Amino acid sequence: MNEEKSLKDLAESKAKALQVLFDDPGIAAAMSRVHVFVVDHGEEIVHVSPSLVPQEWERSRKDAQKWLELVHPDDLDRVRYKWQKVVYGNADVFEEVFRFQVNGEYRWISHIGTMVYRYYDGRPSLYIGADRDVTEERLLQQLLEEERAKLAQQIVLDDFLNIPNRRYLDSEQFRFFINDGETHNAVMVFDIDDFKQLNTILTHKGGDEVLQMVVERVQKCLGASDILARYGGDEFVVVIPGSNSGRVHDIAANMLDVVAGIPLSTDDYKVSISIGLCEGHPDLDIGFWDYFGEADKLLFEAKKQGKAKVISGTL
Repeated sequence: MNEEKSLKDLAESKAKALQVLFDDPGIAAAMSRVHVFVVDHGEEIVHVSPSLVPQEWERSRKDAQKWLELVHPDDLDRVRYKWQKVVYGNADVFEEVFRFQVNGEYRWISHIGTMVYRYYDGRPSLYIGADRDVTEERLLQQLLEEERAKLAQQIVLDDFLNIPNRRYLDSEQFRFFINDGETHNAVMVFDIDDFKQLNTILTHKGGDEVLQMVVERVQKCLGASDILARYGGDEFVVVIPGSNSGRVHDIAANMLDVVAGIPLSTDDYKVSISIGLCEGHPDLDIGFWDYFGEADKLLFEAKKQGKAKVISGTL
């Protein structure tokens, strides 16, 4: 008897709610502006006033799960899982953003709703929610994210040579410099010998071409995980993480050779580089800039000893 009374009370409450929602002109007009989506689970009726669900569904007997057929296949599993949590009583509020087919095309829809009434055993009775088309917002967000990614890339890239710059070394050092006391790290600092004189002889345009050729040739000496960055002017940094001392010294020697082979329009000068190389197995007390500082000192020593050579040390 109590169960029958509960069912009767629920039916009356639900009928009053639907009457207010759909029969009052003022409320119906307001709801039409926010695309209300109402599901009467007891009668398996989808009420639309109007929603982004096709208008032919309005006040018609349909499977209350049928709207899921219009969800984009890539979003369907996620949406169905969250919707079924509401249907089976594990949650009352459903909130999701997903692609939904509207007039033959997929639009991004933001939906939020709640179960208003349930049967005494927890089964769903009346659900009400609202849809909002956010396609333009999503497109704008995507464009902003793409522009932000481009800007972030530009900030850490040298805009002339298209290689990482000093900001990259500073912000990303934790990714490429592994100071666990076990991993071998090597940092080289090198510059082009007598670059000011080269600029004077070749003009700035010729000096720029030399910079480009040095970068191109040095890059070919390096592996996929090695890093070549421009520190400033004609000074560059090479980071070789997780390798071994033999390979590192082979790379440095190869760099000297390939740069020496760069052709110039004058026989008065030859292109060469001097390299300071610091290597070892740093622990937590030693960071990338410690290695850079030591390599920079060794570069200065290479200059003192006649240029066009590698001076190495450990730290």
